[in-house]
Amino acid sequence: MRRLCADLRAANARTNLTRLTDEEAFWALHVADSLLVGRVAGELLTEPLTVADVGCGGGFPLLPLAWANPRLAAVGIEPRRKKADFVAAEASALGLDNVSVVPLQAREAGRDAAHRGRYDAVCLRAVGPAARLIRHCRTLLRITAGARMIFYKTPAGVKSELKAAEGEARAHGLSASVSPVLALPDGQQRQFIIMAR
Repeated sequence: MRRLCADLRAANARTNLTRLTDEEAFWALHVADSLLVGRVAGELLTEPLTVADVGCGGGFPLLPLAWANPRLAAVGIEPRRKKADFVAAEASALGLDNVSVVPLQAREAGRDAAHRGRYDAVCLRAVGPAARLIRHCRTLLRITAGARMIFYKTPAGVKSELKAAEGEARAHGLSASVSPVLALPDGQQRQFIIMAR
């Protein structure tokens, strides 16, 4: 992860990958935030699952999750080619053989036979309103019970989005739950919305 921090800062000088580039923010708001999902879905850090990170941007939570759990088959779905190329190259440089990246929109991936119905979990961090993303991403999930979408939100985000997200989830046969509020190392708060089959 130290190498990722250095590489991200160098690449960010050429291409806008993230607005958080100082080292303290990297550890607290990229790495710790990415891995905090283990508090509500511990199997992501231990089990051999197939996981998609929709809108993986500069590689979060994709790269920390793949680093923490080499048993994951971790796929980044990122429509912006420069970001997708950076994440793919960085995964290779870090020796993360369990990572691949596809330069597609989530709705395109959901229609692609290589991605439709493939994932045990779909992670969504800083990519938009949950209700809209349920419509675009639900087809990525396996049809088996327990497959789920996990939205990284703030408590304020949960409060403003939950009602619409619950309605959208019901319309597609998903059940909604909300995690407790969790603290990041810098004191900021994170909460997860989970939509499960």
